[in-house]
Amino acid sequence: MDNVKKDTVAKLIKDARLKKGYSQQQLADLAKLNLRSVQRIENAEVLPRAFNLNLLAQQLGLDAEILQALNKRFPEAPIAVPQVEAKPVINKPRKLILSFALGSITILLTAAFLSQSSRFPETNFELFLLLSLVIAINAVVLWRIWKF
Repeated sequence: MDNVKKDTVAKLIKDARLKKGYSQQQLADLAKLNLRSVQRIENAEVLPRAFNLNLLAQQLGLDAEILQALNKRFPEAPIAVPQVEAKPVINKPRKLILSFALGSITILLTAAFLSQSSRFPETNFELFLLLSLVIAINAVVLWRIWKF
């Protein structure tokens, strides 16, 4: 029974991939999977985990089709595919530009603040405290930019 299910999933994935005109590498890149994983799924060597099946199905436009085909054919062991929440994608060049701009603006604003303040900082400790705070805030913002 498991081999039949593997064959069914393999055929659905491979047919949909070929219909879209994707190579196995392109599908792997789009679904953020390893090329070898896609190869093993299409060769019916493994039954993909629900998460990986969902990633492939989303890229191939097969969400409902895969579930219906597998659940109708094998009602005693349905595969539940969880929905993956889409995250906003910021590409690397944008992240680099945002990071550089944030650093530049932070330096300029800190310098402007220090140049306008005649009494601050009174001690080196206050200066280092200010710089530490600015670096910490900058780090948090950069972390948020780069975590996607």
